[in-house]
Amino acid sequence: MSPSRSSGQKAVLARMGKFLHSGWYVPGDEESNQSRRSLVVFNILANVSANLIGGNFFTGLLIVLKAEDAFVGLITMLTFGANLLQLFSPYILERFNRRKPVLIGVRVLIHLINILFVGLIPFMPVHMHTRLVFLGFSVFLVNALAAFSGPGISIWHIAHIPPSVRVQYFSLVTMLNGIFVAAFNLLGSGVVDLFKEGGQELLGLSILRILALVLAAFDIVQLVRIRELPLTRPLQKIRLKALLVEPFRQPHYLRSNLVVVLWSLVVNLPGSFYTVYLLRELGIPYSYIMLISSINVAVLMGFTWLWRHIFLKYNWLRPLSIAILMLAPHYVLLAFVSPGLMFLYPIGVIWSFICTCGINLAFSSVAFINLPQENQTLYIGFHSTANFLAALTAATLARAFVTRLGGLRFTLLGVPFGEKQLLMLIVGALMVGVGLAIGAIAKKNIKEGLEH
Repeated sequence: MSPSRSSGQKAVLARMGKFLHSGWYVPGDEESNQSRRSLVVFNILANVSANLIGGNFFTGLLIVLKAEDAFVGLITMLTFGANLLQLFSPYILERFNRRKPVLIGVRVLIHLINILFVGLIPFMPVHMHTRLVFLGFSVFLVNALAAFSGPGISIWHIAHIPPSVRVQYFSLVTMLNGIFVAAFNLLGSGVVDLFKEGGQELLGLSILRILALVLAAFDIVQLVRIRELPLTRPLQKIRLKALLVEPFRQPHYLRSNLVVVLWSLVVNLPGSFYTVYLLRELGIPYSYIMLISSINVAVLMGFTWLWRHIFLKYNWLRPLSIAILMLAPHYVLLAFVSPGLMFLYPIGVIWSFICTCGINLAFSSVAFINLPQENQTLYIGFHSTANFLAALTAATLARAFVTRLGGLRFTLLGVPFGEKQLLMLIVGALMVGVGLAIGAIAKKNIKEGLEH
């Protein structure tokens, strides 16, 4: 090996080491450094386990349970509807001087229901309709518990991440999550397809749940290691009325909420319907979908550096608006995916990875833009509630759209179209509007000298 090549490799490794280190290490803050390191590991474990039981694998479970499109849409509505309860989370959590034990206890309960109990539902000796009822109830309960604990966990964790390292921290977490999720999804899809070929798809999905349960146990260990910093106590106790009134007295913070509402209202329209289209109507194997998804690893490695540089230079909202505008063609390409045009799928998905690499990084911090210092749990709860209310609206509209137009078939530019493909075209058009609106909000923030 030539000296120049060896020195080049060392430079790349040194740069990578610096990137990994700068995402959690702050000189002179050793106690929080340990907590930040645990936060990074927790995020990876939580995301990997969630993906092994969610996403395409959960859609596969719905198909195994013979759920129709209407029930698929209902599950999405139950998910977002339960999360509206986040609005009342601060009212309850404010009564605890130490929230960490409560939040960890709730997370343990979530894992037991979401991974273990839901995994046992298909094997229950009851009618298929009853199994779907149990599944719907479990989904609602899990998300209600997550809604209760979510704002508390966010405030507990963000306290360890000062503004000076947030871009670096969220860049690191976004990249590592993408890498590990893609690797485990690819492995999991291979397992499920292997069992599916032998007519035992459910067994393959169950094996993934066992792995998810093991990872969930380790994510609890990481939570235990994260310190709980002293809370900034409110000047007065939070009242139910304040949950609805106080956020509207903070117009600058409401602007941050409008960003997430616009995004959530549009991005959640496809729900699981497009995955159903791929798995059930086109018969695409899990492995093919996950193989294309695994390309996200290369995209994250190549583009996280770029997006990080852009956000450090221009802050959050201006680049976010451009990334969302760039994402719109993704939905148009996916709408035209059909037996004769399968090559459009990888093109559309890979293009979305480039865009969402920046979008996800931005939204990791949007909730904290112009966040008031007092009663932060209240504002985070309001922010999450606004997000899920928009998502619930999107899920309701999408379910009505798909069920009302179920069986619709027509030809567009020589391509056979159905209701799910038409929905994707509509989302692409709406995404342009979202990008332009967020761009306008960014300009207003810049004009007023606010963080943007």
